[in-house]
Amino acid sequence: MFGNTLTLPHADGNIVATRINQDGYSSEYLFRSTVHEYRVKIRHQHNATTLRDRHNIEVTQMVFPTASTPQVDRKVYLVIEQMPGDIDVKNTDALADWLIATANANVTSLLGWES
Repeated sequence: MFGNTLTLPHADGNIVATRINQDGYSSEYLFRSTVHEYRVKIRHQHNATTLRDRHNIEVTQMVFPTASTPQVDRKVYLVIEQMPGDIDVKNTDALADWLIATANANVTSLLGWES
């Protein structure tokens, strides 16, 4: 089990979110400041039809509106589907490395509709 806090390394400083909800197969963490709110949701499920375990983590950010700027919402998530008991992380690690290996140029390209 993850701890009561979850730290996201962030370019503007670490985001330390505190667990606000947990059941057997999911957890939710929250960080709130006067400027923005982060929610991190971790979920697990087993699909009996495909015989796959599904694990996902979702990070959402809401930047609060001001008198001169509208609210901004952002979401990023990762889904991992593997057979039960398969704990190989090479594909997940490769994707994470690819996203950040070029000082975020690959993420910027994705946001620019490149494929």
